[in-house]
Amino acid sequence: MQEIEHHSLYTVWRELHEFPGTGEVKMLREEPEGGAKTMLVRLQPGGRIEPHPHRVNVQHFVVEGEYHTKGKTFETGSYRLLPKDKDVAPITTQNGVIILIMYDPLGR
Repeated sequence: MQEIEHHSLYTVWRELHEFPGTGEVKMLREEPEGGAKTMLVRLQPGGRIEPHPHRVNVQHFVVEGEYHTKGKTFETGSYRLLPKDKDVAPITTQNGVIILIMYDPLGR
């Protein structure tokens, strides 16, 4: 593995294609061989991530804003670990959110 440096302030947000939803993404790291990914995902007010499966463990850290799923609210500073092979419930936001998402292939 090599050291990676990424200055996200200078990276353009692009349309989200990594999973179903209405948002934007900044890819910080992507390793095709192991499935590891680190990205910032931004949902505008009213944005949504649709249900989808995960093949690896996925971690969420809310950088800014809040999101709602399964009757719970995850606000700035919240952390969430989603186990592999589980379907993700719909994720919505009323005021917008930026989530640091890390696909973690360890423990597959």
